[in-house]
Amino acid sequence: MSEEVVEEVVVVEEEEEVVVVVVVEKEISDIMVGQAENLTAKEALLRWARNTTHKYPSVEVKNFTTSWRDGLAFIAIIHRNRPDLVDWRNMRQRSPRERLETAFHVMEREYGVTRLLDPEDVDTPEPDEKSLITYVSQLYEIFPEPPSIHPLYNIEAQRKLEEYREMATTLLHWIREHISFMRDRHFPTNTIELKRMAHESSRFRQEEVPPRLRDKNSCQRLYRDIQKLLDGTGFLEDELTPELHYNNVDSEWNRLMSLYQERDDALHDSLSGADRLQRLAEKVHREIKQTEITLEEVEVRIEDEARRVERLHPMDAKRNCDALDGELAQCEDTIKTLHSDVKVLREGKYHEAPTLHKRVVKLEERYVSVRTLFENRLLIVLNNRSFTQQESFTTTKRIVVSESRLVETNEHFRFLQECINWCKDKLKKLNDSEYGNDLAAVEREYESHQKEHKIIHQFHTNVDQCAAAENNFKGEEHTVYISLLSQLRKIYAELLSLSNKRVSDLHSLLDFLQAATQELIWLNEREEQELNRDWANKSLNISDVERYYEKLMGELEKREVQFSAVQDRGNSLVISHHPASKTVEAYLAAMQTQWQWLLELTLCLETHLQHASHYHTFFTDISTAEQWVMAQDEKLNTTFSVTDFGLDDGEQLLREMQEVREELSQFNATVDELINRSKSVVPLKQRRQTLRQPTVVTSICNYKKMDMSINKGERCTVHDNSNRVKWSVVTSQGGKGMVPGVCFTIPPPNQEAIDSAEKLKRQYERCIALWQKKQLRMRQNMIFATIKVVKSWDLAQFIAMGSEQRNAIRRALNEDAEKLLQEGDPNDPQLRRLKREIDEVNRLFDEFERRASEPKPGAVLVEQCNSLKEYLDMMEKMLIQRCLAGIPRDLDLLEQLVIEHKQFENDLSSHELEVESIQKNYQNLTRRTPAIQRTVETITQQWDRIWALSHVYIERMKCVEMVVTGIEEGTQVVSEIELKLAEHQDLPDELEDLEREHRQLLNIQQMIHDHQALIDRLLEECRNVRTLVVKSRPSQKIHPDVDKLEEDVRKLRIRWENMCSQIIERLRSCEAASELLMRYRNGHEVEKKELNDLENGLRFQKIEDLGPSEAELELERLRSMYMKIIEKKTSIEHVNTLGGRFIREAKIYDLRLCQYKASLEEVHPSLDASLSKRPRIQSGADSVTRQLDDINRQYQFIADETYDRIAKIYNKFQHEKNFNYTIGLGVGVSVIAWGSTERGNLASCGPERGFVQWRTWSCVCGVENVSVSEEVENVSVSEEVENVSVSVNWWRT
Repeated sequence: MSEEVVEEVVVVEEEEEVVVVVVVEKEISDIMVGQAENLTAKEALLRWARNTTHKYPSVEVKNFTTSWRDGLAFIAIIHRNRPDLVDWRNMRQRSPRERLETAFHVMEREYGVTRLLDPEDVDTPEPDEKSLITYVSQLYEIFPEPPSIHPLYNIEAQRKLEEYREMATTLLHWIREHISFMRDRHFPTNTIELKRMAHESSRFRQEEVPPRLRDKNSCQRLYRDIQKLLDGTGFLEDELTPELHYNNVDSEWNRLMSLYQERDDALHDSLSGADRLQRLAEKVHREIKQTEITLEEVEVRIEDEARRVERLHPMDAKRNCDALDGELAQCEDTIKTLHSDVKVLREGKYHEAPTLHKRVVKLEERYVSVRTLFENRLLIVLNNRSFTQQESFTTTKRIVVSESRLVETNEHFRFLQECINWCKDKLKKLNDSEYGNDLAAVEREYESHQKEHKIIHQFHTNVDQCAAAENNFKGEEHTVYISLLSQLRKIYAELLSLSNKRVSDLHSLLDFLQAATQELIWLNEREEQELNRDWANKSLNISDVERYYEKLMGELEKREVQFSAVQDRGNSLVISHHPASKTVEAYLAAMQTQWQWLLELTLCLETHLQHASHYHTFFTDISTAEQWVMAQDEKLNTTFSVTDFGLDDGEQLLREMQEVREELSQFNATVDELINRSKSVVPLKQRRQTLRQPTVVTSICNYKKMDMSINKGERCTVHDNSNRVKWSVVTSQGGKGMVPGVCFTIPPPNQEAIDSAEKLKRQYERCIALWQKKQLRMRQNMIFATIKVVKSWDLAQFIAMGSEQRNAIRRALNEDAEKLLQEGDPNDPQLRRLKREIDEVNRLFDEFERRASEPKPGAVLVEQCNSLKEYLDMMEKMLIQRCLAGIPRDLDLLEQLVIEHKQFENDLSSHELEVESIQKNYQNLTRRTPAIQRTVETITQQWDRIWALSHVYIERMKCVEMVVTGIEEGTQVVSEIELKLAEHQDLPDELEDLEREHRQLLNIQQMIHDHQALIDRLLEECRNVRTLVVKSRPSQKIHPDVDKLEEDVRKLRIRWENMCSQIIERLRSCEAASELLMRYRNGHEVEKKELNDLENGLRFQKIEDLGPSEAELELERLRSMYMKIIEKKTSIEHVNTLGGRFIREAKIYDLRLCQYKASLEEVHPSLDASLSKRPRIQSGADSVTRQLDDINRQYQFIADETYDRIAKIYNKFQHEKNFNYTIGLGVGVSVIAWGSTERGNLASCGPERGFVQWRTWSCVCGVENVSVSEEVENVSVSEEVENVSVSVNWWRT
């Protein structure tokens, strides 16, 4: 819609609403040419909006009111046609009014669409329909037809969708092809064919299913990725047919696996039944052969009997005839059994059942013939003879009866007869044995006969045993025995010879069959590999197949010698009339047939390899060419779609576009070559696709099987290729059958190749058209960029260019614009905008020319600003260098730097009047240009920035000075206090000394408290230094100088905290020791005095001078004294406990003092020299230990002396008549009981009381003396030290 129409609509809208509708309908009707006649203009515009916004999430255009309220419809229209102008996903996160504002602004800026609406007019409950129709009609005029490629459909999603479609199509075709095959339940009755099918089924499960399962899993992953990429766009449902969705593919896969399992079970059931029929057929074959041999032997014997029947006794002849009749009866039973067995084979549709039936019928006819011969030649003759030779018969009967009697009564005769019977049975069994028709049967026969042969060979011991028993008989018995022994030897020799021959025949047959089977297996493996090779598989590795072909031809050449050798061995067996010649001949025929068939397959392999190589190379080249064209499209749509760039960038883009054009021109030859090659590509993919109609194919090799014969090059017709291995083919002579598909090639053309080439041609032509469009747009944008640069000029830049350069730029702009206007469509909004922009630039040139002739304002101000700018740049650079310099640690250097910086600030202050002058002159200018304004603002900002950085720098120097000073003062204070703490000695045992120690520690504590503020201030200033350094070095992330300064402060802080901890711990130990020592002294003095009194109370009067009465008084006194000693146990124990606790406290104190001195050696290497020499005082722990030892020894001495004196007096006078004093359960028992009780108490005593109770008990009971010092040494101070926790912050609280 033109601007005149828009203006008309706006004006009329203000006057009368009805006229607006008329104008709008008229204009929409003008632009909706070609729409259906039954649609109104409004409906056609609404349809256009729906088509354009199709597949945009949350966009549903139903009307011209509420559907546009959220702004997404406008954004979708712009994004569909120009995705480079708006970001769809970003816009979805914005508010409706922000979207509307962006859409109106972009269309006005890029296409000059008049802004008829504001966001507030649209984002209302009821937007104005007429205004929206008017605005949307302008959008339709600019974008009448949306692009074919949806912008939300990114390249990655497209690539994955194409990959998924191709993979899913291939997989689905493979599944359906095998589903039709798995439904087939018509199995052959031949065991070999069934085994081959079972092997094929197993190979399908192990070789074909796993790669297809991987393809299925890949399809699943791709489908999920595509769902994520196209979530909410609706592309997935439109682009993929329902059958290609993964759920359907998965369902078909499960269906195939179920059918396969059912078919595999049925196949194994058929194979089991076929094996049973095969064994039955072998049995029938053996019995037929054995019966034939029996009938031949019976026939020979009938002839023999017929010739000598006249000479034999009637009874002998009768006996012989009965034997023959019995054998014929047995043959008759066998034939009946054979008929029933053959019936079973025919019902089971065994392939050789008709042949076996014919043989049984023929055997039956032979039996009838022999039976007739027997009756005519023997039975009739015997019936006509008279039995006159009674005497001879009686004699023979007597001999026979005698022989039978001997066998029944004599064990040697019985054993000999058993051996003869055993040999006859074995001989008959060997004659009836078969050799087998395949390798497995021959192996079984060979293993079985080896065991039999071993048994036969070992049987000679029984023969020797029978021979040894010959000496046990004489006369007539000896004659009979010799006759039977001769018969045994003859039969055994015949048996052994026959067994040896059978071993040799079986061994030679087995050797040949094993070699022949190996050759057949090798040939079958190669055949299977070729028959099952999928030439239509797009992922087929041609290089691997080529290497395999070369390897196969080499193997065939080497294998031919080995193959011929096996054939020669088989021919030699046939020539030598081997018993199993028929089996050998069958294997030789199979080997020759299979060898010839493999040679034909190699020809097929070579031909298919050539076609596949051509096929894959062509499609690879097509894919490469498509990717190249897509890359050019992507490059044109991204790199060359920018609208905002500089002139240099624009020139570079134009040069690059010309290079792209040259590449496109050269690529045309590649496209033509691919089109020509597409006509000769063989349609490989058609080999695996189900044929919808019969297809003509060409035979690659000769094929002959049963009633099918196809010559090389013969053209046949394929009616069904659903079976991947064998196709249903009709030959040129009309023969129909299943033939391996590998024998045929489908001739060109390949419609897929032709379509791909044509598609590439169309893409190439679209790319050329896109290039032309982008090149035209780039030239327009280049002119717009030039116009933008011209509009950004100020008068100074315009004048600095010179008249000739200005005129050349103006002339070039007008010429290029005129050329574009002539080449383009006059209705193109961009060209209309170009015309407006060119007019504005011409007016701008005229304005600059006019202003250039006027006097230049502000020239002096500009010169003044430039001069001051140079000075400020120099000063700012100098200040930045100072800020980047390391932090000094020397106070003199710090002072010097502060002085230098004060001089720097004085020098900078001297230019303050110049800055004020520049600002005043700028305010007095009558015409302030933007360039002059920017220059003055730059000067002012730089001036303020330098002063701000200067203030930060001087503050930093002050903080550094305070930190350095604080470190020196703090180090001095800490070192002084540390030395004072180190001068202290071990804890004394005098209260006056303890009080003096406590006062000294309190003085040190007060000193620490007085200097705590110094340490706190140091830590605070150190943090300030870090803050100021970071602020003065904004571009630097690491500050090693500050890190070193903070490390020194941290070390000093740690020493201070250790010192505070030390003083707190010592004060606590000192106070606790003072209290314990006072209590200990009081108790020790009392006990010491009482022990001295007890010791003085002992009378050392000689016992010999005492009489009985005096002894009684003395014992009573000593007993009273001893009870007092026992009662003092508790008080003595209490004194020991107090002393032990003091000793422990003193040792903890001494240990802590020693550890602290050791920790100071790192800080004070010459610590011993720094300490003042003080007189060494005795350790309080050692002193109290000795005192406890003394009082315990005294207590023990008194108790021992008292007890010994009581015992001596009592022992001396206990037998005197005048001595009436009785100890009873007194002293000794009480002491013993007390001692045992104290032992129990000692077990439960803690570390503070154990040694005291032990000492007390030992004193009373006389136990071995133990030193108190040894017990005190066992007191652990580690636990007490660990339990001491000191808070350093105590000093601050």
